[in-house]
Amino acid sequence: MKLVPYKIVNKDGVPYIQVKIEDGETKVLSPKEISAMVLTMMKETVEAFLGKKVKDVVLTVLGG
Repeated sequence: MKLVPYKIVNKDGVPYIQVKIEDGETKVLSPKEISAMVLTMMKETVEAFLGKKVKDVVLTVLGG
């Protein structure tokens, strides 16, 4: 049963996420890389909304 649109692969004993990007190429990303991409996108979204650069932020994340 497939639950997610990506594949989890083993890379040197560490789980990585294998995804297909826009041009059909396959890319393998670490959880840290994906987290960094999400945080970058969040920052860009906030800056676009506020119309100015953001440099000092406190971000809280709820633990499940």
